[in-house]
Amino acid sequence: MDLQRNIKYMALAMISLFGSLVFAVDPPSGVSPIGGRWYVKAGDKPVYYYLDGDQFVDLFSYHSQDSNKDGIENVRLSHDKEFLIVESQGYPNHPTAVYPNSGNPNSIRVQNFTFRLPLVPKLADKITRLPMGPVGTALNGVVFFNPFEMEGMNAVEGYSEVWLDSCCGHPQQTGVYHYHKYPSCVRSPFKDDGKQHSPIIGFAWDGFPLYGPYESDGKMAKDLDSKNALDACNGHSDEERGYHYHVTPGRFPYILGGYAGVVEPSNNRGMRRAGTGALIDNTQPGDSMVDKVITSVRPGAASRGKSHKIQFELDPSKALRRPVPSGVPTWAQIGPFEAKSIEREGNVVTVEVDIPVESTLGVLLDCHLEFASTGGRGGPVVFKKNYVFRVIE
Repeated sequence: MDLQRNIKYMALAMISLFGSLVFAVDPPSGVSPIGGRWYVKAGDKPVYYYLDGDQFVDLFSYHSQDSNKDGIENVRLSHDKEFLIVESQGYPNHPTAVYPNSGNPNSIRVQNFTFRLPLVPKLADKITRLPMGPVGTALNGVVFFNPFEMEGMNAVEGYSEVWLDSCCGHPQQTGVYHYHKYPSCVRSPFKDDGKQHSPIIGFAWDGFPLYGPYESDGKMAKDLDSKNALDACNGHSDEERGYHYHVTPGRFPYILGGYAGVVEPSNNRGMRRAGTGALIDNTQPGDSMVDKVITSVRPGAASRGKSHKIQFELDPSKALRRPVPSGVPTWAQIGPFEAKSIEREGNVVTVEVDIPVESTLGVLLDCHLEFASTGGRGGPVVFKKNYVFRVIE
């Protein structure tokens, strides 16, 4: 390691000790440190930067749009001496299923969240258990929940697949849309092509960042088997980033397993009685109430930067709750990709999707079909299949 890199790592190590940075790399013009890895460019609308490795990244501006058209931006930032303050409407800035529907009776509602992320996160002596409700926030202001639904069952593996839409979220009883697993529709805003360490997609309530699934070129963090393997919280440390978390697609706890750091309790009223220790998967064989109407998705992979036709094979005899309507689905989505056309011949539904060049590679995505309601109060009839499609080069 050369002298310049040694100086950089020494400077990064000073963050956790003193809460400020001796510049190892030049910050953008007009940008000043506010604590830890955080910086701000003052102005009528301040821009906040995070020092991710040796890069100053503007994580939140990409998500500052007004998704619900009420004149208020999705995410607004400020800070004080201890915290980055995130005000959020918790409203998704990506397509979602229509709610309520046959798999979920709740509606998505605009929220009024205020979260405080420690500027200088500190590791704790014990793991803090994740409470119910919000446990962190994605960059778009939508919150993460722990892996369990309100009755204590694994909401990802031990529940009906229609419980979450293909963006891996759904609303609960008070209308809070949230993610239980890797949110495939949240952009960093930096692409994640699996050729290097994933970018940041959010933060936990202890202030440590949450990264996408990749540790390095072609290697997911969940597959690390060395001394740098993820701990029970889904985190580990490296020289450039310090301690941080990774999502683990298809593997419990999916997002976070606990807090390794000192948690800011104001972010969730349940934090004060959360207890200690990492979460343990409680899924048992036979728990899942999977509605296997979608029996296959062909092809199971397609290249980015192109338009593709994907076929869903249906088996109406596998419908457990509502019969499969006879018409053409009114909406279809594969991961973040909405169908731009939908056709049906017998039990084969063919959709056409555009896959952008910046799409994340290699991660298995869910698919979702929706049929307009033919009456009653249940909303659209939905069918879903998890982990069926991936984007390739």
